[in-house]
Amino acid sequence: MNKGIYIKLTLIFLLLTTCWNGFGQNNENDIFSNKEKFDHYIYTNIHYPLIDFVNNVEGPTVYKFELDSVYKIYQLNIVHSSGSNTLDMEGKRLIYSIPRQDDQYPKNEISVEFKIADNKIYRISEVLENPPEFPGGEAEMFKFISRNLQFPPEATESSIQGTILCGFIIEKDGSIEIVEIIRPLERYVDAEAMRVIKRMPKWKTGEINGKPVRVYCIFPIKIKLL
Repeated sequence: MNKGIYIKLTLIFLLLTTCWNGFGQNNENDIFSNKEKFDHYIYTNIHYPLIDFVNNVEGPTVYKFELDSVYKIYQLNIVHSSGSNTLDMEGKRLIYSIPRQDDQYPKNEISVEFKIADNKIYRISEVLENPPEFPGGEAEMFKFISRNLQFPPEATESSIQGTILCGFIIEKDGSIEIVEIIRPLERYVDAEAMRVIKRMPKWKTGEINGKPVRVYCIFPIKIKLL
């Protein structure tokens, strides 16, 4: 056999073997069958709807599911509702987001327990030991905002300048789910500030006692047209 072809075949074989081993060693393959892992996944990845948090709504939602031919959940039906449509929909999002589990699923139903106590929103002053941080630090955050902030034509024409005060929640998975304008400047510019904050990459999460927590941050965005 030609040596060059032999080397190529060997490389292809090694690549396939590596990929196969990668699939076989998926450490997230038992999330559904391991209650501790399932509860941790839900705790870390849940985006508790603000309306339910404010209204003190909690409880379990039970889903019946169906699998497709490659052991992926493709249909979820609610057997027991938490009493809130937004919580029920969040449960669906969470279950669909779990990596494919081969055949390691519960027999018929999956239950998601929604607990307000696990989803308290902390102010940044309460997590000073391990506060949330933008990837690369504050300097990188300012760079991100300056690169992505696009002034609407209306703002340019009227020469609007000033500071918008924004509030947002950094979720336990580092994503930003809820953004509000605390001190507005002008509606077109306010909307643009909200858009940029929602586009931020995942933050390093804030932690209390080694566990990720939801943190509410207040951040000023200065608008100055040159």
